Amino acid sequence: MGILIIFKIKVLMAKITQEHIKKSFEIAKSIYENRITQKKGLDELVDFGMNRNSASDYVYNYQCMMTGKLMTRNSNVFGTEYYLSKIYENEGEKGLQNALISLSAHLDYYENVSNTRVLKRRKIYNKYLEKLENKTQLVFPDEIEKSEKFLEGKSKKVYVNVFERNTAARNKCIDYYGYICQICDFDFEKKYGEIGRHFIHVHHIIDISSIGAEYELNPILDLVPVCPNCHAMLHKRKPAYSLEEIKKLI
Repeated sequence: MGILIIFKIKVLMAKITQEHIKKSFEIAKSIYENRITQKKGLDELVDFGMNRNSASDYVYNYQCMMTGKLMTRNSNVFGTEYYLSKIYENEGEKGLQNALISLSAHLDYYENVSNTRVLKRRKIYNKYLEKLENKTQLVFPDEIEKSEKFLEGKSKKVYVNVFERNTAARNKCIDYYGYICQICDFDFEKKYGEIGRHFIHVHHIIDISSIGAEYELNPILDLVPVCPNCHAMLHKRKPAYSLEEIKKLI
């Protein structure tokens, strides 16, 4: 029975053609822009020959990619690249940033729950990451709070790691705030010259206990640039101190 179920799943997956994916993108975009209802869009995809569950997954993935939200449903390699390419074509770098935030969170989430590596889709992620203007961001190993006691559970560990390490999310945060510590106003470039250019840590403001399964990151509200000293002081307590608490100390 188990083998039969696996076989049926593989058959259903094999039926998702490139034409299905292209059509699903058009429909998902129309639904997202409120030009058609979700029911009408899914009905149209079913009439086009796509399995309804698969159609629902791709529509959901588009919505996640447009908002930078973790997507928990899978897509194939062609679908991943096609969606990224079309979002980049239609929405530019800002749209691509959101899509990459969503994809990066998904890849870490999927690898964590399945214990498998998704090398082909990570290669696609890296390919499109290079298209962003600020592609030289460095991630420093001491930026992440690594305490297993603090990171409550596998999925929540994924969210914290991916959002502080994710280049697209970092870029969006730094585009807004600049490379200035939002606690002590330290500017590495002014202090150290060229070697300090584009150096900053990014702190995740939201407390880990408040992150749920459908958590949607806002890189401007949820992330903030801080210098390594202030970042270390923020994490001297679990849960972390607030920015205002650290500001009062200095």
